[in-house]
Amino acid sequence: MNANKFSVPKTAAELGIGQGKDLPAEQRADTSNWTLPPYNRWSFQRVQQFTRTVRVPRADEPSLLEEKHEELSHITFDDVSGEQSSIGDMLTRTYTDGFLVLHKGKILTEQYFNGMDRSTLHLIMSCSKSLTSAVAGVYIDSGALNPSALITDYLPELARSGVAGATVQHALDMQVGVEFNEDYEDMGADWARYEIATGWREEPKYDGPRDQLSFAETLRPGGAAHGSVFLYQSILTNVLGCCLERAAGEKFDTMLARHIWHPMGAEQDFVSVIDSSGTVSFEGGHNMCLRDFARFGRLIAQNGRHQDHQLVPEQWLNNCRFPGPALVSAFADSEYDDEVKVLLCAGTDSKVTGAYHNQWWVKDPVQGIVMAIGVNGQMLYIDPERDFVAAVLSSQPDHVDPNVWLSRIRAFETIAEIVC
Repeated sequence: MNANKFSVPKTAAELGIGQGKDLPAEQRADTSNWTLPPYNRWSFQRVQQFTRTVRVPRADEPSLLEEKHEELSHITFDDVSGEQSSIGDMLTRTYTDGFLVLHKGKILTEQYFNGMDRSTLHLIMSCSKSLTSAVAGVYIDSGALNPSALITDYLPELARSGVAGATVQHALDMQVGVEFNEDYEDMGADWARYEIATGWREEPKYDGPRDQLSFAETLRPGGAAHGSVFLYQSILTNVLGCCLERAAGEKFDTMLARHIWHPMGAEQDFVSVIDSSGTVSFEGGHNMCLRDFARFGRLIAQNGRHQDHQLVPEQWLNNCRFPGPALVSAFADSEYDDEVKVLLCAGTDSKVTGAYHNQWWVKDPVQGIVMAIGVNGQMLYIDPERDFVAAVLSSQPDHVDPNVWLSRIRAFETIAEIVC
């Protein structure tokens, strides 16, 4: 990522993006464009201004994060193009809004860009899936939610949909055979209509379902049998979340507050997008500050323990971190983009060795390294063996940029080798 090949992206302030009648139309973020570039440079830090949300208050006593700052920006690594880049260059050139590294619970670096600061809540996109997984794990461990049960046992209204016959575990592993086009380059695909249906964006001409379950009722069977292949479809996380709420008899925000947000000592509120029925966007609508994003990562790195309390069951997290050969094979054999599979979950010989399991990307199923990944550049990298966590919040223009993903992973691995 040398300076001759990449330019430094403009901040939201430099682009003049915001809200207000005095702004030119091309600089004005609104309910129809806020999820799209370049408006996301401004809006990802202000989601509650564009859509319905629910809020979980911060903890009464935030947990302490000891600071042990080190100069990491000068560290160099080989990026995906084979060129040498510094951590500092990587951050400034990849639309980073916030970057934090924890080692053994101590902050080694904490950096903010694009107007973000320590108190700012930022959209974490599909990293939300892994937080949803952590809450689900609590109720699976207690027996309230049965991963072997059929989805329709909890959501009988989906009996005539394409999910009929699929289990909760199929949804956890993205192995439900339904048709749902999540090609982010296609603004007419299912995912884009689903954004409108669930209240993310407004579209005056849209006349379809207006909540998650109503949309899920329209799902048709896909070409593969349930449990046979991996195909990343975000709507499945929302189906999973609705199963969780039915099983628990409570709303997700209540469960999150009781089991994770308050006991882990979150220092800022949690906010999530909700649909017209008040159901949170389990798959991508969660917002939090950078430190709380890293706190959640540390909770996972500590096998679900915070201080003397087991918040997320260790057995569940071990299940997430160490998928069996069948899941590795399902991931390697899937129709998911081969480039992405190799970049995210490959060994040194470029053979795919990772998996997707229980709403986590498993980078290394031997060491148990897991990642939460969200579009537009959100990432949480967790190496429990080293007690190492790297958290990045971003506002990239591209939904998916595998080259940036891999460069960041290589950067994190380089930092971990040096500091651990």
